[in-house]
Amino acid sequence: MDGTLLDHHSYSWDGASPALKELKRRQIPLIFCTSKTRSEVKALRRQIGNTHPFVVENGGALVIPAGYFPAVAPPAHRAKTYTLMLGRPYDELVRELRAIARQTGVEVRGFHQMTAEDVARSTGLTEREARMAQRRETGEPFVFHSASPAKIRRFQQVARERGYSVLKGGRFWHFSGDHDKAVALSALIGFYRLAWKVPIRTIALGDSDNDLLMLQLVDQPILMPRPDGSFAKEVVAQVPDVWRAKAPGSTGWNLALLRALRQNGVRDVKSGARLTGTA
Repeated sequence: MDGTLLDHHSYSWDGASPALKELKRRQIPLIFCTSKTRSEVKALRRQIGNTHPFVVENGGALVIPAGYFPAVAPPAHRAKTYTLMLGRPYDELVRELRAIARQTGVEVRGFHQMTAEDVARSTGLTEREARMAQRRETGEPFVFHSASPAKIRRFQQVARERGYSVLKGGRFWHFSGDHDKAVALSALIGFYRLAWKVPIRTIALGDSDNDLLMLQLVDQPILMPRPDGSFAKEVVAQVPDVWRAKAPGSTGWNLALLRALRQNGVRDVKSGARLTGTA
């Protein structure tokens, strides 16, 4: 979401208002798929007025509001949401991150080692927002300290051998189990197909290498530029025909999504359902 729906520095979505209104008018689900935590996304959903399922911590958990898919994902008694956990427990991830750092001789610093003030200073979030960002369930953002590219590659290799994933995000590296955004979105798209019983067309927007598998999954991938105007190199290499948005953040997201809706001939859900997903 950062640098995509949300502006990279201000975290504002004001520039995306026309596209957000168009999605609501057409009753097209907008799915947040992000490295952010459940707490962060719940707060953003309230502010934007979003009521659809969402994916957090790079695919570590898929959260579905109670009653959204009554036939395929019934919630527990009195629960407000149904959660499909795909990631590893947070305590395990912290332990393994430290172990791999020791094994490879690489110094790292994870969110669990930072204060709320540290996270706020690194991200531009308020301290309250930073505390929400630290409520991790199944993924750990971290930074490398003075690590050469060769040492980082070695760190990634050892993590893979132990069954973990190390991905580069917009601001931090992310350490998690062997899951990703595409796995969670695949499950969610399956739920929509079962519930709606109509053809589903998917659109996704992302700006980082950790969006690669998500962008490869959908029908219409859109790559957002970073604040400096560059594009994620691995995505460009692996998806050479990906659409490239003309501007970063909410303004670029707005223009790219409106263009995709026009070119794909998207109809209202009531007259022929189409699904729009977004990072």
